[in-house]
Amino acid sequence: MPTPRIEALERRHRSLLKGFRNQEASLVEYLRRFALRHAEKDLLSRTYLAIDEKEGVERIAGYFSLATVSVEHASVEEIPALSKLPRFPVPGVLLARLAVDERVQGQGLGRYLFEEALGLALELATSGPVAFRLFVTDAINEGAVQFYERFGLARLSDALPARMVLDIKPLLGEPGR
Repeated sequence: MPTPRIEALERRHRSLLKGFRNQEASLVEYLRRFALRHAEKDLLSRTYLAIDEKEGVERIAGYFSLATVSVEHASVEEIPALSKLPRFPVPGVLLARLAVDERVQGQGLGRYLFEEALGLALELATSGPVAFRLFVTDAINEGAVQFYERFGLARLSDALPARMVLDIKPLLGEPGR
């Protein structure tokens, strides 16, 4: 599969939303019914589309949504580097959703989307107007847990969806910026 282009969801993409398919109905429903509203009206999250073009026809190959989050300090105390932080909620960027169209699953697009989402978060962490320590997601099932564990995210709960976190400090380079 050629690398799709990443674009922030806008009204002009509405005609593409109906063509997205995924085995998790909640991920399809979110994209079709809520993603644009959350970005434009409610200011709850921003969704990015992976747009694939084949023979002049565009379709959504996958998407991810980012939002802000804070994680209670008590839930990350088992992670040594985080246990030393002050005892208040730890700020982060939430990978609220990540989904790949079922027609292109197994081709590396999930990894690509994860890396794009993390890249946007790291860009914000290094040059943005706010500071945060965590990259967070809520894995929807055990398959998703295993997927995120490959990227170094630590599971905080045995329940599903499972809250998972990645300490971004080691990814930012030299301390004391």
